[in-house]
Amino acid sequence: MNVNSTNSTNYTNPYDMYKYYTRIGGLASGLDTDSIIQGLMSVEKTKYNKLYQQKQLLEWQRQDYMDMASAISSFKDYVFNLKLSSNFVKYKTSGEAVDSGYVSVTGTANALEGNYQIKIEQLATQANAVVNDLTVITKDDQNNVKLKVELTIGSSTVTKTIELTWNPGDSTSTFGANLAKSINDAFSSDGGLKAYYDSTLNKLIIASQKTGSNVSFTVKDVNNNYAQIASGTGTDARIYIKDSFNNESLITSTTNTINVYGMSITLNKATLDVQGSAQYKSFSISKDVDTIVNNIKDFINKYNELVSKIYNKITEKRNRDYLPLTEEQKSQMKDTDIQKWEEAAKKGLLYGDSILSSFLDNMRNYLYKQVPGVPSNLDTISEAGIETYSYFESKEGKIYIKDEAKLRDAIANNFDAFVKLFTSSGDDTKSIDDDGILQRFYSLANDTLKKIYDKAGKPYFTNTYDPNSSIGKQLRGIIDQMNAEQERLQKVEDRYYRQFTQLEQLIAQMNTQSSWLSQQFSGR
Repeated sequence: MNVNSTNSTNYTNPYDMYKYYTRIGGLASGLDTDSIIQGLMSVEKTKYNKLYQQKQLLEWQRQDYMDMASAISSFKDYVFNLKLSSNFVKYKTSGEAVDSGYVSVTGTANALEGNYQIKIEQLATQANAVVNDLTVITKDDQNNVKLKVELTIGSSTVTKTIELTWNPGDSTSTFGANLAKSINDAFSSDGGLKAYYDSTLNKLIIASQKTGSNVSFTVKDVNNNYAQIASGTGTDARIYIKDSFNNESLITSTTNTINVYGMSITLNKATLDVQGSAQYKSFSISKDVDTIVNNIKDFINKYNELVSKIYNKITEKRNRDYLPLTEEQKSQMKDTDIQKWEEAAKKGLLYGDSILSSFLDNMRNYLYKQVPGVPSNLDTISEAGIETYSYFESKEGKIYIKDEAKLRDAIANNFDAFVKLFTSSGDDTKSIDDDGILQRFYSLANDTLKKIYDKAGKPYFTNTYDPNSSIGKQLRGIIDQMNAEQERLQKVEDRYYRQFTQLEQLIAQMNTQSSWLSQQFSGR
């Protein structure tokens, strides 16, 4: 019976196999042969049990590494998302244009804060057409319909031939639904054109998926000398915008999203009055200091959770009086006692771990190290009002906002420097010294995860071990020894049973001779 799993829940006592053997001992001698042999074997099993405990400790240690790797990986993903300008840099907008739903405004990292006015004369529209009477479409002698559909987007034209049968028994609604499906199937690969038949209105509606005056289509009847059945052309959006200095600009766009002054503006409806004339509507954009501060607070919480978890793990001492239980030991204990014992046995397996200790030290170091290229009054996190708790308040090295007013001032009045402090990326790809805080943490997490995976294996090895990892190689060696020891133990136990069988046979012979002698003497 070979050991082929590193999952302790799959462990099988190598001596359970023998309980299925029919061995009847002690018939002649009266000895409890099984108990005697199991007592002898308990001494022989000492080496195997030590190997099993070593294997179990390595499996538990690997799981601890995986738990730490999971926490670091989650923090790495969080940092990656936060350092994106769209997540780190937040703006707020207000004014009639926004509040009344005429536009939706999102500020980018370079948004020009201020007051604006916008006048939307028309939105960009899709090319569309409605066919009110499908009976104008010609059928050939075989009741076949053949249409040529051309879709033009800019300088590119796509031509599709639509062929289907209009059976004499099919109603107009049935044919209309089939025609809409045929058009959709023809353009399914690019999705450039969509058709829909409304059976209530008895109308076929065709529309392009893109907007703008550079989008058009035609539908022609091939059976009727390419007579045009339908056509449509999109329109451009037409917008006027005034900046804070009342400078007016006219913008035409093939889409209903424009990018101007560092803002992404989505046009929702035209700013028309009751007479149908376009009017200016105002809006303003400014840094959302409250949201940015909350993001920093969330970052601090995530950082503190991680350093606390790692610190507790690498400072948790091991109690060597608690070793993994063998199956024989577990059989003599209650489930609750087993659980408590194993909880104690699992502690301290990463005590003083060099990988995690180094990661923690680097996190603390690079948190406060100056960021090059940032003004000296905001090139460290402490200049933004963030400090570390004293050792007596937090041995883990947690951080907190010591001066929120200072943090808010940095965001409101030195925003570019504040953003660079956290999100900048240096030119030197081999060093993280020139990076901002979030980029440093991201790189440190990546490097640490690689070291953990080299040591304990990749995370996708869930039910077994990574044979290329350091722990995996140790486990392979131990498992090989366990398999060899199992074979040796089986041979030893077989030898004991053979010896006791011989003893039983000798005693049985002696008993037979004794009985014969007794009969001889009693016969005189």
